[in-house]
Amino acid sequence: MIPKKTTIQIVVLAGIAVLAGTSGFFAAEHKHRPEQAAPAASAKPPVEAAHQEEAHGTSGHEAGGGEAAGHDHEHKTEVSDLDRPVEAMWDARCEHDMLQHQCDECRYEIGVVKLDATVMGENGLVRTGYPEKRLERHLERGFSGEVRLDDTRTVRVASPVSGLITRRFALPGVQVEAGAPLFEVDSPEVAEAKSSYLKAVAGLQLAVKAAERETRLLAQKIAAEVDVQQAKAKRIEAEAEMATARGRLLRLGLANNDLAHLSTRNGASALDGLVTIRASRAGTVIEGNAASGEHVEAGKEVLTVSDLTAVWVLADVKDSDLAVVATASGREARIDAMGRSFNGRLETVAGRMSETTRTAKARFSVDNGERLLKPGMFVSAHLLLPGKGEAIVVPKVAVLTDAGRDFVFIHKEGEYWVRRPVTLGARLNGTVEIVSGLTTEQEIVTDGSFLLKSDVLRSKMGAGCAE
Repeated sequence: MIPKKTTIQIVVLAGIAVLAGTSGFFAAEHKHRPEQAAPAASAKPPVEAAHQEEAHGTSGHEAGGGEAAGHDHEHKTEVSDLDRPVEAMWDARCEHDMLQHQCDECRYEIGVVKLDATVMGENGLVRTGYPEKRLERHLERGFSGEVRLDDTRTVRVASPVSGLITRRFALPGVQVEAGAPLFEVDSPEVAEAKSSYLKAVAGLQLAVKAAERETRLLAQKIAAEVDVQQAKAKRIEAEAEMATARGRLLRLGLANNDLAHLSTRNGASALDGLVTIRASRAGTVIEGNAASGEHVEAGKEVLTVSDLTAVWVLADVKDSDLAVVATASGREARIDAMGRSFNGRLETVAGRMSETTRTAKARFSVDNGERLLKPGMFVSAHLLLPGKGEAIVVPKVAVLTDAGRDFVFIHKEGEYWVRRPVTLGARLNGTVEIVSGLTTEQEIVTDGSFLLKSDVLRSKMGAGCAE
């Protein structure tokens, strides 16, 4: 039997051993736990890791080499070459470690092109020149209008008598001189008037002879003074009757030459009812209904003759434009039609607005020496007001547009040309006013600049990367 004291010692030693083993386990667990936790802390979900790689530029393109990475950096440039100073771009170096404007692949990215002398000149694809200074003009709003006859140059020919049209001498579109025959009318009224005129002529001749005879008899003291006075009175009465008959024929359309030949004609030929209607002014026969065999009424318009070397244009002006137009009477205007421009002048504006269209008619007088503008033609009218000084102008074809911005190509040095932004003003007769961005000392591309623009757009389409 083991003594009690010995038993207690054994139990105490066993407890110490158990405590020692437990301490070693926790020590070992504590020692190894950080090493196992470290990978767990750095692990990330695949999607999150991919997003972080993309955000830091660790794509396959970047990993593939520095050249591709350099191109990607260039394409992310936000400042347009139109907003960068030319000198700064001229000193910039490209990814190929050379001046960018001299690099055949990179100069397009800063809007620079290189022109060989063989493509320039009168016979080349590209022409150059300098901006011009001209008297400044402002092109105001345009108005739609219609060509009308100038009433001050137009006569509307009517038949003075009722009758039948027997002949027509001038067709529409024919130029006639003043006094030229237009058409002929056979009228009973004219025949009657001719008869009255011939009677008056005969009566006057008889009265003149009677007065002369009585005067001679009075000198011979054969006739009395009263007989002479009566003969003179009858002659005056015959003269009045003849004047009345003559005036009636003139009002019926006969000319003085017709009356002179009338008294020399005999029989029925002298008493026909034919009257020839003539043009009272030179011009163009516009329209008419003077067909042979057609009956015409007195006072009815038959033909229109107008001088088309000048016409009117009646344009519709809205109430919002009246303030500008009302103060511009007498100002120059440009009329556009058939791809051409005609010189005009604003004459007047109607005193009232149309209740239907809510517009007022502005009347322009337009030069039409070639007679190209025809009545009824629709045109565009532009009012021109003189400016305060000179303006710089260039051909319209010299100005190009990219992303809503206007620019021209300016000569920098040697064979190099660079595009520069400009602000445009009025457009007139194939030219455009440059408000800012250009001086008259700067040489520009005046024609063929669209070819240069095509080269510049290579950079926007990624041609540099493709090559």
